[in-house]
Amino acid sequence: MRLTVYIVRRLLILIPTLLGVTFITFILSHAFGPNLAIAVYCNPKLGACSIDNPRLASLVAQFHLRDPLPVQYVYYMQGLLSGDWGFSSSAVSGGITVTQAIILFFPQTLELALTATVVAVFVGIPTGTLSAVKKDKIADHATRIFALTGYAIPFFLLALLFQLAAIALLPSWSIAGIFDPSLLSPNIQSWAFITLPGGSPQFYSQPTHILVIDAILHGDGPVFWDALKHLILPTLTLAFGILGVILRMVRSGMVDSMNQDYVRTAWSKGLPEWVVVKKHIRRNALLPAATVIGLLFASLLGGVVLVETVFVWSGIGLWTTKAILQFDAGGIMGTTLIFAIFLVLINLIVDVVYAYLDPRITL
Repeated sequence: MRLTVYIVRRLLILIPTLLGVTFITFILSHAFGPNLAIAVYCNPKLGACSIDNPRLASLVAQFHLRDPLPVQYVYYMQGLLSGDWGFSSSAVSGGITVTQAIILFFPQTLELALTATVVAVFVGIPTGTLSAVKKDKIADHATRIFALTGYAIPFFLLALLFQLAAIALLPSWSIAGIFDPSLLSPNIQSWAFITLPGGSPQFYSQPTHILVIDAILHGDGPVFWDALKHLILPTLTLAFGILGVILRMVRSGMVDSMNQDYVRTAWSKGLPEWVVVKKHIRRNALLPAATVIGLLFASLLGGVVLVETVFVWSGIGLWTTKAILQFDAGGIMGTTLIFAIFLVLINLIVDVVYAYLDPRITL
């Protein structure tokens, strides 16, 4: 019952938070007058994105861009809730709506963030455990240096270093893109593409929207191995960047737990070392680490912009870069909004998971 009340409280707090996010994006999109606001919803095919363009009169009337800002905000929220987030001229050739672009690109970004987080967790927790158990020994110093290195090097530099290493050691390795166009064609693997209103096929694998999984489901071995090869380098880049934080959190939590009375009692009972470490020390040390892992997963959206750009990975990050370089107001506002919403939702999930793992939070 207490956990249910806690979840309801967190959901209620989420409402003003999301309203604050939309208010910030509204101010950004209206900071330089109505011409910037109309540019968010303007299709370049209709001509100049100006409030004085007679071909855009319907958009001006729809969002009340000649009315006071409070009135415009109401209609801005109405557009967001109805799925009208504007038009992106940089998403694909010819442009599509922002919501279509999010549907098209978000699965690739989610795939990258999930795989990187899984790799970082599976490597960081055992490594942090080893570092804590071997405190102040060679293994501890080595893992701490490893963690500090990953934490200090920027994502874009890590991406370039991994690319250079792959070129030097494995010249045939795939260092850019999501797939090899010679292996994946809309005429053969129609399940991996979607035809947009403009008529151009775009990559969007079905049914999970994750190429590695979809290739298995469709029994296409060559595409699976090719997708896996393209996934390895960007995954290692992001995983290495967040691995250090997980390692340090696990190590710090375990070192603190080792000095607790219940751990001394477990040792005095003569329990095997692996039982004390796994069942008593690490289990409690993972509580704060669980929170950090969730926040790191959300923060990957910030790092994925640079990594996707370096690896030409067709996700939200690459679209964000194109939107900025091409002064695509709709794309910039759309990516800003989806990044903020995703971060807020992940924070909510982390809070609920932490309250479930540690009942003291709901007291």
